[in-house]
Amino acid sequence: MVACIMLGVALAIATILLGSTALAQSQTPAPQTENGNLVTIATGNKFQQIVPSNSTGTDRRALTIQNNASNGDNCWVYVGGDKASKDGSVVLAPGKSYDRYWPFVPSDTIQATCASSSDNLYVEYK
Repeated sequence: MVACIMLGVALAIATILLGSTALAQSQTPAPQTENGNLVTIATGNKFQQIVPSNSTGTDRRALTIQNNASNGDNCWVYVGGDKASKDGSVVLAPGKSYDRYWPFVPSDTIQATCASSSDNLYVEYK
């Protein structure tokens, strides 16, 4: 009798664990729209779009934006399609990155600028 109860408990736990895995895998990942692009800032201190809004209806899985400026310049990342400003932005020091993973990846337009023209940002999202 005890063996049957323990077997039932073990099956219930296995069903719960396998059921959770199946649910996690059933989500359709967003298509990979970029893969490690270097974005060059055309005009320093003027925001430009670096990631378009996500209109596919599926969640993005990951986002990385890294300041690749070799001259010591800071960069600013603004999430949203409205008028970007440094005050509402995330500051990226040289070599630092803005990383987000599902379910915290924004689907909004992302804009950025750096202190000088020709500074580079590494941008990747999936």
